[in-house]
Formats: sequence, C-alpha cells, structure tokens
Amino acid sequence: MGLKETLSKWFGRAKETTSDLAEKAQPHVEKAVQKTKETTSDLAEKAQPHVEKAVQKTKETASDLAEKAQPHVEKAKEKMAGMADKTGAAAGEAADVAKEKASDMADTAGDKVEEVVEAVQDTVEEE
Repeated sequence: MGLKETLSKWFGRAKETTSDLAEKAQPHVEKAVQKTKETTSDLAEKAQPHVEKAVQKTKETASDLAEKAQPHVEKAKEKMAGMADKTGAAAGEAADVAKEKASDMADTAGDKVEEVVEAVQDTVEEE
C-alpha cells in the first residue's frame, strides 16, 4: 500500500503543478495569440498590393501566351481536320475493298457449293 499512496501523491502533485502552470501561462498565451493576429494582419495589408500586382502580371502573361499560341492551335486544328478527312476516305476505301473481297468470296463459295451439289447428284444418280 505504501507504493500506491506514494504514486498517488506524486501524480496528484504533478496534476496540481500542471494546472497551476497552465493558469499562469494562459495570459501569456493569449498575448502571443493576439500579437500573432496583429502581425499577420499587418503583413497581409503590406502584401496586398504585391499580391495584386503578381495576379495582374500573371493574367497579362497568360493572355500573351494564349495569343502567341493561337496560330499554332489553328494549324493543329487544320491538320487534324485534314487527317480526319484522309482517315475517313481511307476507311471508305477499305470498306469498298472489303465488300469486293466478301463478294468474291461469296461467289467462290457459291460456285463450290454448286460443284458439291452436282457431285452429290451425280453420285446419287449413279447408284
């Protein structure tokens, strides 16, 4: 029991000491927070014109870059349109070739079927 009581006293004293220190520190913390708010506010006010200038300069630069890029964008659009036309034409030609091949294959298959039918008929007639 002696150990338990000793530990309880130590923790009790530590708790009281911590509470006392927190109470003593409270005004200092509040002053520091207030000073930080004031300093931050002052800095924000001083920085405002610089921020506005930076934003304006960024807008101007972006606008200039967009203007300079516009001809390149137009060229790219034209090339893409030309490529799309060529691709469409090539696809149409490929479809025509595929149709012709399919038609030829169908004709050949039809001829082969007719040959097989005739051969079967000949075989049946012979028997």
